[in-house]
Amino acid sequence: MGLAFLQILLLDVAFLALCVLAMAPLVTCKKAAFAVLKRNFVGYFSNPTGYVFLCLFVLLTSFAAFWPHEFFTANLANLDQLNNVLPLIMLVFIPAITMSIWAEERRQGTDELLLTLPADDFDIVIGKYLAAAAIFTVSLMFSQFSNYMVLASLSLGEVDTGLFFTTYLGYWLVGLAMLAVGMVASFLTSNMTVGFILGAALNAPLAFAGNADVIVRSSEWARKISFWSLSQNFEDLGRGVFSLSSLVYFALVIAVGLYLSMVLIGARHWSGRGGPWQFAHYVARAGALVLILAFATMFFTDHDWFRIDATAGQVSSLSPKTKELIHNLDSGGHPVIIDAFVSDEIPEDYIQTKFNLVSLLREFAAMSRGRIKVNLHENLELFSEDAAVAEKRFGIRPTTVQTQERGAWTEKEVIMGAAFNCGLDKVVVPFFDYGIPAEYELIRSIGTVAQTERKRLGVVRTDANLSGGFSFAGGMPQQIPKSPFLEELEKQYDVETVDPTSPIDGEKYDAILVVQPSSLGPQELPNVVEAVKSGVPAAIFEDPRPSLGEMSRVPGTGDPKQAPGGMLGGGQGPQPKGNIRELWTALGIDVTGEPAAMGYQPDLAWQTYNPYPKLSSLNDAWVFAGNEAPGGEGSLNPDDPITSGLTEILLPMVGTIQPSSNSELKFTALIQTGGAAGTVRNAKFQEAMQMRRDLSQVQGRSSGRQILAARIEGVSKTGGDGEEEKKDEDELAATEPDTEEASKPVHAVYVADIDLMMSQFVRLRAQPTNEIQFRFENVTFLLNAIDVLTGDDEYVEIRQRKPFHSTLRIVEDRVSEQRKQEEEQIDDYQSKFEAEQKKLDDEGADQLKKITDKQDSLKTRQRAGEDVQAEIDATNQQLAIKQREIDIKKAVQREVIEKDLNEKVKEARRQTEVKILDIQNRYKLLAAAIPPIPPLLVALIVFVSRRLREREGIVKSRLRV
Repeated sequence: MGLAFLQILLLDVAFLALCVLAMAPLVTCKKAAFAVLKRNFVGYFSNPTGYVFLCLFVLLTSFAAFWPHEFFTANLANLDQLNNVLPLIMLVFIPAITMSIWAEERRQGTDELLLTLPADDFDIVIGKYLAAAAIFTVSLMFSQFSNYMVLASLSLGEVDTGLFFTTYLGYWLVGLAMLAVGMVASFLTSNMTVGFILGAALNAPLAFAGNADVIVRSSEWARKISFWSLSQNFEDLGRGVFSLSSLVYFALVIAVGLYLSMVLIGARHWSGRGGPWQFAHYVARAGALVLILAFATMFFTDHDWFRIDATAGQVSSLSPKTKELIHNLDSGGHPVIIDAFVSDEIPEDYIQTKFNLVSLLREFAAMSRGRIKVNLHENLELFSEDAAVAEKRFGIRPTTVQTQERGAWTEKEVIMGAAFNCGLDKVVVPFFDYGIPAEYELIRSIGTVAQTERKRLGVVRTDANLSGGFSFAGGMPQQIPKSPFLEELEKQYDVETVDPTSPIDGEKYDAILVVQPSSLGPQELPNVVEAVKSGVPAAIFEDPRPSLGEMSRVPGTGDPKQAPGGMLGGGQGPQPKGNIRELWTALGIDVTGEPAAMGYQPDLAWQTYNPYPKLSSLNDAWVFAGNEAPGGEGSLNPDDPITSGLTEILLPMVGTIQPSSNSELKFTALIQTGGAAGTVRNAKFQEAMQMRRDLSQVQGRSSGRQILAARIEGVSKTGGDGEEEKKDEDELAATEPDTEEASKPVHAVYVADIDLMMSQFVRLRAQPTNEIQFRFENVTFLLNAIDVLTGDDEYVEIRQRKPFHSTLRIVEDRVSEQRKQEEEQIDDYQSKFEAEQKKLDDEGADQLKKITDKQDSLKTRQRAGEDVQAEIDATNQQLAIKQREIDIKKAVQREVIEKDLNEKVKEARRQTEVKILDIQNRYKLLAAAIPPIPPLLVALIVFVSRRLREREGIVKSRLRV
């Protein structure tokens, strides 16, 4: 926190130094103006009323920033809540400063005295304005200091100082512009009350224009009106961006206000016959200046050459790659039009996504120089006209999302989508999920709609059946949905299904995707092998033990294929499989394992590392590959674009590979385990799982790092079985052209797992769970691999970008503690519930055991020749009755216990939410109560020092007690 305070202090000192340097010419060349400045500034703070307004301003800004519940809901250490209401606060505070600038002089009759000074009208006006600006700056500095300390304490010192400073710079510019307009009102009257009202009235259009959509039904006209508002032009600075367009707008508003003030103070010279003409002359000048303001604002909005993102997390800027893509955007002369729709009420999980989306859309519009036009429909009501347009024209409908609020899961409908149009092409993103980077989604959609032709990706048809459809495999008809991963690829590529029964045309596809090639038949697999040899870029995923989700129906490498089933396939056995070793040979890799019924059964990798304590039940075959694993430095290759920048990848029941000793291909490991790892036989793993044994009993000792995925490049030489005979120079020269022709470049990515692409990983990427903060980036790895293979790797760098926000760390920690206590309490209740259940089961078993013991005794006597059949029948009947009684009793008691458990769990969660609310309210109170204290202390010091100076030189007998 000390470092944070030092940062803002240095920025403030630098800012004040610049202000002093800017005023230095005024002190030396315009001494009359400086005298006016000094007189008004000292006079304002010599009056208790000035400190009252100062404390009120600080109090209002603190209330507006931290009191709304949305501040804690958003969990962002910024001033977004204050940004929304600042124009309204300024609408009260600014006229309170400007109302006495000239009206008070007129009321006291000192205006004529000022006008007789050896100074021109500009000196008087600029002196008065700078005095008001200095008063406002001091007030803003108190507010800044107080609010910064609050945010620093809430974020444990991790305040985004750049964002905070630019936000207050924006407040300062808004205030300076409103001061210039308010001065005009003061020059129009000699009554301070009227001056206050006129100051508020003249500033009201600029302050309220940002909410034009409240009274203007047409969204297009509402956007045009809000374009001229203070809030709209403050937007960039509020997001942490220094922009030329914003600076020009505020500078011109200030210039117009000061010029009008000079015109009004000079009106005393208009007496005589030329008065009306001079009035018209100056009105024309003022009108011309307003036109200059309008045209300059529009020009610099479209030509915003100067934009600097000052935020620490770079959350309000585009990555260098995105800027490059925009600069090189070729849309055939047609602009890319983005219609974005964002609803008003956003759940907590989606607030950062909304912030990023809106911020990035504004950056796209500013950086594209007119090639991208953004129509942003923000803060929509679900049943508004714009929402109806979004659904009717673009198919963007309210999406129901689940969110946890106050301990309960609720459903909310949210609109957050965008449509991209360029000429006749259109791409629609119906919803931006909070797990997907908004910048990547936006630039990919822009690139897709602008480009004339997409890259073509061929998906080889295997038993993985990524394209979906209807299947009779296994004798059970079932509808297989399309893989969500394939749907993700279709947003960028022309995806086609490839029939492996025929040779694959390498010229037709930029790359092919082969999932579980071992499931192909003897006539199909050679075509895939030949395509790889011929240089078709290939992403190959081969799993020795598919186990999760929809992938569990795919046969493993050494497992038999499922019978085809159906009307024509009924009664048939498993179909034969191709020789997967041919593919491994073509790729120059070796796979450890053992022979199996269907060819070869690869070993499985294991690793002793699990970064998620809540998933402690997972065995070591769930491999979490990442740099944080023991001995895992470089597990995700930082030097390859496919894995560079990734944090973690989860590969369940994955195989291993290694480069073949006689291969000439370049082998680059992409994913490896850490040092505490090894391999286990597939058969032993299955046996351990079936017998519910601990995997550690069969996995053996660690054998070091294992390679799980690799990138393979180079030249594959065809012909023979790797045998090469020595030839003399003439024969070698004669055959050299054929050798060159036979040499083909291989480019493939081989991954020894297919579970990593199951649909659940795609959903987790889109909507990460809050209960466990998963960090694995499976989908990003898959997309990177495809992009690199197709050569369409423009988005790889963008996916790696991870902007971050400053959050309320201290609140997060306290809430986390409360959640942990809640979980412990619920676990305790659950343990007691299980103990009660066990007690009921034991009691029932004891009662039944007495009867069964009697049955055994009777059966023993019956075998000895006694006639006890009637007693046995009676005992059987007694056992059945007792069993029913016990079942009913257990059901009733279980219902009572479960009801009690649910009530206790509900009460525990309610108590947690009450405590969290208490924490938030406590910080609200402190955040609102502490900021006014510094100005009050300053006021007290000034008052005491003033009273002491007044008492100097006065005889004590004359002082009143």
